[in-house]
Amino acid sequence: MDIPAIYSVFKYGQVKSAPVKYDGAAMTFVYEPTVRTNISEDSHERTQVVVTDVKGITKKKIDDRLLMTLKIPGNDIWFMSHIEDVEDVFDSFMGEIEKLLMPYHTVRGRYVMEEAFDVSDNCIPVLFVIQGRVLGRGGEMKDIREATEDMERIGFDEIIISETDSYLRADDWISLHDRVRGLIPFVRYKNEELASAGFKKIIVDL
Repeated sequence: MDIPAIYSVFKYGQVKSAPVKYDGAAMTFVYEPTVRTNISEDSHERTQVVVTDVKGITKKKIDDRLLMTLKIPGNDIWFMSHIEDVEDVFDSFMGEIEKLLMPYHTVRGRYVMEEAFDVSDNCIPVLFVIQGRVLGRGGEMKDIREATEDMERIGFDEIIISETDSYLRADDWISLHDRVRGLIPFVRYKNEELASAGFKKIIVDL
């Protein structure tokens, strides 16, 4: 199942969206965001949608106005923003979201992931992968296998790999699928090889 991903900002009293370009884990809009009226091609089918808080990621603080205004009828929102501590986790669930996606490199430490796992079943760690390695706190780069296994040890049954640069080959994804249960790729472009590899959920930029 493909899960569409959009990149949003609260601007001039409205939620607006546009594609982004990545530089590592940093993102900037390709063009001026506009109001999006629908997500799913079939308005009768309820689905998930990933919404990334671009301002929150960039400014390193959740955009409360976006969070509290964000509503996408017919869709369950998976919200990703800058999450630093468990207070940010509590604040995020003040909005109408189903899942909170927590970037691995923004949390203060591993203990925040542990606390998030303890307080909610609806948090998913997001590992940003750049040239085949996971971005950690302070720019430290880590091995994908070590980082995913660490999240599994905490107890997460879903882990998102957000690949910003299309560096991983099909064989790399197959290896990850075979080794990590509940792995969800988050990629920039639709990739039929990922579906063939057996991933049940794939997040793809809309």
